[in-house]
Amino acid sequence: MNAALSFWLAADAASTIGVLKRDAAAIQAIARARLSRLLFHLARNNAFYGRRLQSAGIEWADPILWLDPYRALAALPPVSKLELRRAGTRVLDFGELRPDWYSSSSSGSTGEPFRVYYEPRAWARLKYLVKLRARAACGARPTDRVALLDAMQSIRPVIGWGGRWARISVLEPAASVAAALEAFAPDVVYGLPSALLDAGRLLQQRGRRLPVRAVFTSGELLQSLTRENLVRAYGAPVYDIYGTSETKEIAWECPQGKMHLNADVVHLEAVDESGQSLPTGSEGDLVATLLVNRAMPLLRYRTGDRGTLLADTCSCGCPMPLMGVVTGRKADILVMRDGQRISPYALTCAIERIPGVLRYQVRQLDQTRVRVRAILEAAADRTAVTAQVQSALRFEVAPFLDADVEFVDRLPTGPRAKFRVVEPLA
Repeated sequence: MNAALSFWLAADAASTIGVLKRDAAAIQAIARARLSRLLFHLARNNAFYGRRLQSAGIEWADPILWLDPYRALAALPPVSKLELRRAGTRVLDFGELRPDWYSSSSSGSTGEPFRVYYEPRAWARLKYLVKLRARAACGARPTDRVALLDAMQSIRPVIGWGGRWARISVLEPAASVAAALEAFAPDVVYGLPSALLDAGRLLQQRGRRLPVRAVFTSGELLQSLTRENLVRAYGAPVYDIYGTSETKEIAWECPQGKMHLNADVVHLEAVDESGQSLPTGSEGDLVATLLVNRAMPLLRYRTGDRGTLLADTCSCGCPMPLMGVVTGRKADILVMRDGQRISPYALTCAIERIPGVLRYQVRQLDQTRVRVRAILEAAADRTAVTAQVQSALRFEVAPFLDADVEFVDRLPTGPRAKFRVVEPLA
C-alpha cells in the first residue's frame, strides 16, 4: 500500500464511515456539493465532458453548476462504455494518465472490456472505506477472518492482511473452493452466489459447517431460492451487494433486507430510452454518476442493468436512500458435459484479456461448445483473435470446451433490448 493511499484511508476514514450517523438532509447536501465541484472541474479541465456540457449550453462559469447541479447533470445524455473507450485520453483528468492512479477492469457482465482509473483518494473511499462501513452495518468486525471468492488466476488461495483475508479463485473446481474455505475457516465469506452455493453444497454433503457469521454476495442476480440455499449451507444471514467494476459498490443490503444506496459517493438514476430520469418506483435503465473520482469521471454512466429507486425509508435507521430490485442482471450458469457448471464470469474473464475485442457475446451451443460473436477494433487480426479465444477457453475455463468464433458488426439483444453477454442453453 503506497503512501498516498495510506494517507487518504486515514484522512477520510472518520468522515466516510461517519456518514451513516448523519441524517438524510446532510447526506443530500454532501452529494450536491460534490456534484457541483465535480461538474465545475470537468467543465474546465476535461475535454470529453467539457464538450458534452458545452453541447448542452453549459460553460464552466455557468451559475447552474452551483445553483442546480442536478439539472446540469440531467442535460447530459447517458454515456456508454464504448463511447468512453473511443474517447481515449480525452476522458481523463487534464487528458493524461498519471502513474499514481489506480485502475480496475470490468467484470465482463456487459461484454465490453473496459478499464477505469481512480485517483488515490477516490480509490481509498470506493475500494475500501465505503465497503467497510456497509459491512460493519451488517455486523462484520475488523478482527473477522474474511474469505473473498473472485476470478483471480492463482490456483492457491492468497492470504493477506496478517492472515485475516483470503482470496480464493472461483475459476477452480467447486471442490477446491470448498477445501480452501474449510482450511481458512472464515468468519465472513464474500463472492458470487453461484460459486458460494456450489462450495456450500459440497461442504454440506461432507457434513462440514464453517464458523460463518455472514455471507455477502455480489456479481450475479441473487434469486430467492439461491438465498435460501446459501442460508441453509452456511447457517448465516445473506446480504446482497449491487455494484459494477467501474463504479464499485452502489448499494448494499441491510439487516432488514433493504438495499441502501451509497448516495454520498454515487448518484443513481433510473432513466427511460431517451435518457430522461424516471420518478421513484418506475423501472428503467440504471445510470450512475461517481461523485468522488476526477481521474476518469463517470457521469450518467450506463451500468447495463435495469431497476427502480424507492422513496421509502428503512426501519434499520440507516439514512441512505433505497433502491428496488435490479431486474436486468442475466448471469446464468452454463451446464456443460458431465454436469459441470461454468460461471459466465469464468468465460468473460478469459475473453477480456484478449486485445482487439471491443464487445463480445457467448452463446452455448451444446454441452461442449459455445459460439463467440465479437466486434473487433479496426486493426485487430481476426486469425489471431480466433486462436486466442479458443486457447483461452480451453486453458482457463474447461479443456474440452470448443468455440466457434464469429466476427460481426453488431450483437443481438434480448427482451427489453437487454444485452446478455452469456446465453446458456434454453
